[in-house]
Amino acid sequence: MTKPPTWKALKLAQSKAASVDAAPMVIMGLDPGSLNTGYGLVAAQNSQITLVAQGVIAAPGTWAFPQRLAHIHLGLLKIIEEFKPQGLAVENVFTHKNPASAFKLAQARGVAILAAALKEIPVFEYTPSQIKNAVVGHGRAEKSQVAFMVKSVLRINEELAPDASDALAAAICHAGQKTLLALGTAAKPQKSAKSSTKWSSLSVEDLAARGFKVAKP
Repeated sequence: MTKPPTWKALKLAQSKAASVDAAPMVIMGLDPGSLNTGYGLVAAQNSQITLVAQGVIAAPGTWAFPQRLAHIHLGLLKIIEEFKPQGLAVENVFTHKNPASAFKLAQARGVAILAAALKEIPVFEYTPSQIKNAVVGHGRAEKSQVAFMVKSVLRINEELAPDASDALAAAICHAGQKTLLALGTAAKPQKSAKSSTKWSSLSVEDLAARGFKVAKP
């Protein structure tokens, strides 16, 4: 399986980006759930990525499960119709300690992917570690680290719902992959950071080294 690029690798390709005149690509990321399904849309052009829309489709737990699935499916169809994404990125299936919860999650994921398939939108799947590596720089990043980097990349000041943040992370991961492919640049394997690395040790310079445009305080 091809490893998605880190934003550090994307930075190395930016010198070629000026010569690439591609139209913006709208990418939709999803974080499916039987109660809350997060979505996030970004526009990627060359090495630039901007926020288009984000949010959560909430299906009340008091509703019958089939009704919740229908609500998620119809909600995603409306969003796809409005923003017309050219690709959908979603986290790959993972094991769950609770079989019943895993079964419900799989069904929610299925109706979400079906919404894209009905609109003939290609679906791209990434493992959790691939998404974390692409956004943060190592595959064992904590959710708070991923959320921080998502806000930094997209220059978002307001707080994001966890489900929307995870969806945007998937979209950013795919945006980086598509950018490097367009530039003809292969991502080099990145060594995972030690688990003892403290997030607070990352400075503005560290973020800049990863290719992010972060204003200094």
